Amino acid sequence: MRYIRVIKTIGFFSILTTVLFCGSPADAFVYQDQVSTAKGLSHYAMGQIYDLLGMTDRAVLEYEEAIQYDASSYLPHLKLGAGYARLNMLPEAIDELLLVQQFNQEDLQSHYLLALIYSTRKEYDKAAGEYELILKAFSEAEPQNIQIYDYLGQLYYSQKKYNKAIEQYEKILALEPKNADVLYLLGSLYWEVDKRDQAIGLLKRSIEVDPEHDSSLNTLGYFYAENNIHLDEAENLIERALMISPNNGGYLDSLGWVYYKRGMYEKALEKLIEADKYLKDPVIYDHIGDVYHKINHIEDAIKYWELSLKLLPKQEEVTRKINNVKNIQARRSTE
Repeated sequence: MRYIRVIKTIGFFSILTTVLFCGSPADAFVYQDQVSTAKGLSHYAMGQIYDLLGMTDRAVLEYEEAIQYDASSYLPHLKLGAGYARLNMLPEAIDELLLVQQFNQEDLQSHYLLALIYSTRKEYDKAAGEYELILKAFSEAEPQNIQIYDYLGQLYYSQKKYNKAIEQYEKILALEPKNADVLYLLGSLYWEVDKRDQAIGLLKRSIEVDPEHDSSLNTLGYFYAENNIHLDEAENLIERALMISPNNGGYLDSLGWVYYKRGMYEKALEKLIEADKYLKDPVIYDHIGDVYHKINHIEDAIKYWELSLKLLPKQEEVTRKINNVKNIQARRSTE
């Protein structure tokens, strides 16, 4: 089984809260006439005071008043959008934050707040779009900061935008050519886009840099098994990974799959059942079903394939196997 270590992108964005709601009242207004400016600033200042006191509803009223005196200044809209969000008035919050971006295209705080709101509404594609804009801005400001490329790569990976993820990790590799983790991630990504030779080459380089990089050892072994090539080497690689992480369900599954490919079905079943003790995963159940099918334990095969579908519905290949076996059983019963 492939085993990808995913860094949770969302964790990075917690640091952005330190810059939220910054900005001085003097920046809040595009000066027009002195009277309207003074009135607008006074409402804006009162809104900030109410914010500090935790009186969000009163703060919102003040920001609404401030905007009446200058609707084209971005900070009152930002504050109002944040206030609406705290009051769970999410559609109104989105409208205000979009106005912020209209009046100040360089503002990142509105993108961050929109990302949080979209996530709350389970509009994950929109949330990811906002995070992408933030990360791109940071990467342009700090082109040597590999952590930003890493987060952006993880974001693209989660969206299955593998080629874009590859671009980010190639940037890191240019800065750190002996980074075993990056070589591993790039190898996995190139496999996803069917560039198998490049994937294998990168995984080999990862292992050369760090001979105990267990994820690379396991993944390269599993790739070999999937393609039914170099099975002796695949077994050796995965056993090395298991020496480092002996209770890893993914690695045990990989070894079981090598045994399956070599026709060693009893040993395969033993390892796959052991893998299931440590990790409940649809791939493991699919593999167990395949082994049972090979040794003609049809009911057990169906049982585990259905368990796989329960964990991960809409697997076309697993569904096809179940239907084929049941159709054969039905035909036999009528003969």
